[in-house]
Amino acid sequence: MKLSEALDLSARMMARAGHLIDAEEMVEDKALHHYWIFSRDLANHWQQNLSICQKVLAQGDPIRSRQCWLEYEPDLREILRADLLHRSWYTILQAVDSEKDVCHCEPISRSVLSSQMQVRTRALKLILSGYQIDAARMNRLNEIRKSAEAWSDLICSHLAIRYNIQGILFDEKRAARWGKQPIEHLLPELTLSVDQSRPVDQNWIRLSRLQDTNRLDSLQKLARTMIDCFPPSAFDQDGILRSA
Repeated sequence: MKLSEALDLSARMMARAGHLIDAEEMVEDKALHHYWIFSRDLANHWQQNLSICQKVLAQGDPIRSRQCWLEYEPDLREILRADLLHRSWYTILQAVDSEKDVCHCEPISRSVLSSQMQVRTRALKLILSGYQIDAARMNRLNEIRKSAEAWSDLICSHLAIRYNIQGILFDEKRAARWGKQPIEHLLPELTLSVDQSRPVDQNWIRLSRLQDTNRLDSLQKLARTMIDCFPPSAFDQDGILRSA
């Protein structure tokens, strides 16, 4: 999944968060548990790969170190893109609990975000150490990081400020400017009928409709576990999440 796709999915779910926040029923336990299990396994997979890469770099062999980067750089990119999805979803789940004055989603959402932050910190340390191997590649990874952080603040700012959700924003000053309006007001195209000729809409349609997750990549599967937490009433007759 590209960063643009992770952004589109995060923004679309945020624009439809009202289906969860305003619902009388709680988020289904089974769906939440599935999100937690998949996120845990994905984080463990990344941690194992990053650990291998750290050990190779510690040996100081420049040829093996570069081979290691070529092998595990896709994981670093995935981790940075996943951060956008996780932070958006954490914000939504925290808002759901706050609106209902319960602590139903919070244990799982906080556990998942904590694991993601640990993986992200380890990935950033590897990126920093990787500058001596290939500065150009590390610069590109750093640009992904900065873009993901900015988009995360834009997407999460309104709910984070409205429900006083702590520790989710990277830059509270810019988030305060962006958070005056819901994301669907800033980006009204998110609530329009999907255009099946656009790649981002095709990705959204595919994720909303697809039941066989074996045909998805890891971040698409992650997003699918999030979509599955929405109540049945949130979907139209074609299986696509309706505008809230």
